Formats: sequence, structure tokens, C-alpha cells
Amino acid sequence: MSDLPPPPPANLNPPPGYVAYGGPGAAGGHFRRTKGLATWLVVLLSIGLVVQIALIIVQLTLKDAAKDFIEDNLTTSQFDDKIAFFLLIGFLALVATIAQIVIMIVWAFRMAKNDQVLNRQPQSFSPGATVAVNILGSCTLGILNFFMWRELWKASDPELPAGDPTWKQRPVTPLLTVYLVVSLAAVAASFAGGLRQFGGFRTSNSTDDLAKNLSDQIAVISLSGVLSAVAAAAFIMFVRQLSARHVKVTGET
Repeated sequence: MSDLPPPPPANLNPPPGYVAYGGPGAAGGHFRRTKGLATWLVVLLSIGLVVQIALIIVQLTLKDAAKDFIEDNLTTSQFDDKIAFFLLIGFLALVATIAQIVIMIVWAFRMAKNDQVLNRQPQSFSPGATVAVNILGSCTLGILNFFMWRELWKASDPELPAGDPTWKQRPVTPLLTVYLVVSLAAVAASFAGGLRQFGGFRTSNSTDDLAKNLSDQIAVISLSGVLSAVAAAAFIMFVRQLSARHVKVTGET
């Protein structure tokens, strides 16, 4: 009898479309890590949501002070003292927004790169295009961003093997639509009240303008703020779900 071991089974090849994490994919290249970026993005978005809620509360408390200032019952110095906390929160909102954009740019870029490794072709939004969309997408009221996120969601479907040509036919979570609709409603409410927005909080050219807005447009300001907060909450849930899908499809640990 021969002492040689039996030959290995013939079906040890990986299944079609399988791509090992960190290894070359069907279209060449290696996967980029995205999990940590998504975690930081959720943290920053959550901070932004808390700040947004704080702004709404502070604005409501400033209504009477704004009315007194307009009626000359408060001096400019006294009113400035009362709105100092509001302006501080607004500054924090601006800082959080800038940090969110930076993390979002890198996160979306890496996901689009990973989609190329998965051979998700053709891409409407290349890695470079995701950078431009995240920077300039607000000029389209977030509509262009909506289509970018839709594509990244579909490409991150963990049920599809690499190179599957049907990836663009995959369904998208309704959370993304909720986010877009509520965001547009918040913008519409702002315009209806004659408000200006920058970095997620309201600004004005002078103390008089701010006082007038707080006194006359508090209902619209509050409505816009609440809608923005709802949109932010929906986007946080979307980011968490998209990250989970993408990590699963790339095999990141």
C-alpha cells in the first residue's frame, strides 16, 4: 500500500466574484479602510445634531430679549451679552460642519475606490467626483449628493459578488429619501422666512437684523431648525447603515 496522503478535493477555489479584504479585486487594486472614518463621521454628525437642538432652544429663549431690543428697552451691549451664548453655539455648529465635510470627503472617496475594486461599473460618481460633490453639492440643495449616496449604497450591497452587472438595480433605503425631502423642506422654510443660512446656523449682517429675525420670524426659525434636526437624525441612521453594508462587502474587520 502507498503511504501517500489522498489528493486534496478539486473544489477548493473561491466562489465566483469573491474578493479577499486587502487583496487585489476583480478590477485590480486593494480595499481602503472606511469603518473608522464612518465612526468619526457619526460622532461629528451627532454633535451637530445636539448643537442644532441647542440652537433651537436658545433662539426661543431670546425672543423676548430681541423684542425688548427693538423697542429700545435693551441697549446693544445688553442684547449682545444675551446672544453671546447663541453665537458661541453657532460657531461650534460651523466647526462641526467643516469637520463633517472633511471626514465625509475622505469616506466617500474611499468607498468609491473600493467600488472600483469590486468592479462596480459603470460608475456615475468616480472617486474624484465624490470629492467635488461633497464640496459643491450644497449648490444643488443636496440633490446631487442624494444621487451620489444612492450609488454608493447600491454598490455596497453585500449580497452581490464583485463584477455583478445588476448592482445599479438594487433598492435603496427610504431613509435617504426622507433625508432629502426633509432637508429641502427646511431650506424652503428658511427662504419663506427671509432667513439666510451658513454652516447650519443663521447669521445676519447686524445685531438689528438678528433681533428682527428672532422677534418676527421665530416660528419659521424654529420650524426650519426642527426640520434640519430631523434631517440630521435621518442622515446619521443612513451613514450607520451604509457603513455596515460597505464594511461587510469589503470584509473589513
